[in-house]
Amino acid sequence: MYKKSIFWFRQDLRIQDNTGLFEAVHGSNQVLPIFILDENIIPKFWGLADQRFWFIREALEQISSDLRKIWGEKVIVLKWKPEEIIPELVKKYSIECLYTNTSYGSYGKKRDEKIFESLETLWCKTESHKDFLLAEPHEVEQRKVFTPYYKLWQKLDFETAELELTSFSQLTSEEQSEAADFIEIEKHPYFTMEFWKKRLEQYIQSNYVDVRNDLDKDGTSRLSPYLRHWVFSVRQIYNKANGVSDHYVSEMAWREFWWQIFYNFPNTKREEFLEKYRYIEWDQDQEKFQKWCNWETGYPIVDAAMKQLNKTNWMHGRARMIVASFLTKDMHIDWRLGEAYFKEKLLDYDEAVNLWNWQWGASVGADPKPLRIFNPILQSQKFDPKGKYIFHFIPELKDQDIKAIHDPLENTLNYIRPIVDHREATRQAREIYKASYAKFEMASWK
Repeated sequence: MYKKSIFWFRQDLRIQDNTGLFEAVHGSNQVLPIFILDENIIPKFWGLADQRFWFIREALEQISSDLRKIWGEKVIVLKWKPEEIIPELVKKYSIECLYTNTSYGSYGKKRDEKIFESLETLWCKTESHKDFLLAEPHEVEQRKVFTPYYKLWQKLDFETAELELTSFSQLTSEEQSEAADFIEIEKHPYFTMEFWKKRLEQYIQSNYVDVRNDLDKDGTSRLSPYLRHWVFSVRQIYNKANGVSDHYVSEMAWREFWWQIFYNFPNTKREEFLEKYRYIEWDQDQEKFQKWCNWETGYPIVDAAMKQLNKTNWMHGRARMIVASFLTKDMHIDWRLGEAYFKEKLLDYDEAVNLWNWQWGASVGADPKPLRIFNPILQSQKFDPKGKYIFHFIPELKDQDIKAIHDPLENTLNYIRPIVDHREATRQAREIYKASYAKFEMASWK
């Protein structure tokens, strides 16, 4: 039993069913709960306008509210570099152990290794606990295709019991460091604590598979930002979905499949997973790329999706596939540019999921299939037949014919002219991918 410990909140912004916090409480006489606004990361995110910071603040306010009910105090928010803050706290308060939940991202792993090593010299123990995934990457035999991975994943005996805190002691207020001030930003209409509690109860339904792709329906759970910041645990969401929606459970497994790929093939973070497509000569035209970013492609379904991203910092899952295919297959622009733009904008940005979904969308990643090219016209007709999604984000189109809106190539539309002809772009894309494969085969013979 440690006399004094620190629990460091990161991607686990909750009190209940928090493995690292639970272990800290039951392994220590006193616990100092902290959250650090990491100066190594913050400068990269200040251009967000800044919904991610609002989201974090909202989650921390909820944590503090929950903590007050247990001990009358709140989480301490600090702003600086973790590798400098934590050793100082350890020395100042004679901390005997630092508790965390394991980070798997490239930055998080290096950061933690550096901090844990520095604490060894201060005779401070460290404990890092499994909390982010149901199955850690090394717990499932390596697979490059989802279906065989999923079969192995399903056979695992997951720890699904939810951990509940009742009461514990923390360092007194006099011993706490000063809290950092949060920037003032407008709250997001879709993402609040009350919102996610309602979604968790109501939107994991047996018909999820039937409505999840419909852009004109409220058929997705929209829980991804909460899963990204761990406002609830992976066990909580799995327990809600298991036995109710097999498809929702498989979506959870996809997330863990991508983390398994990220863990086993770190070299493909910046290069195509499929070697045969590493010879593609991607277009790097920034002017064209900005047309896509600024919802100016001339295809209403693509533009509506990009406007949704820019205005709400979130995008419907089906829409993400449409715009990724359009950027890479219609505009032939480097998938890495799209991945970086999503990283900048998405409230639910998850390093492995974003990276590998973009490689999947560009047909250069794991779980390969024949070249997938999404037809924006057919996608619009099938998943937004009455134009509800398009009209919501591009209201200036409301008075125009829905057939013309779906197919701006064959119909006259009072709108931006299509930036490319999808039919010709598709032919070119097939040639581009075919040429890369030919270069790969030639290189293999040398």
